[in-house]
Amino acid sequence: MLQLNNMSFIGGGTLIPWALIPAAAICNVSPFELARRNLLPVVIGLVITTIVAVLLI
Repeated sequence: MLQLNNMSFIGGGTLIPWALIPAAAICNVSPFELARRNLLPVVIGLVITTIVAVLLI
């Protein structure tokens, strides 16, 4: 349940069309390359957020 809550806070499914594609177009890079490079920081942020939430509960 916490993961679902975290995903809704960061935009979930709207993250790709509303943030990734325009940013890739502005920077003139492939959206797939941008997504691949940003996967690890996003996952780390979600894990840390979940751990903090569990500790606060």
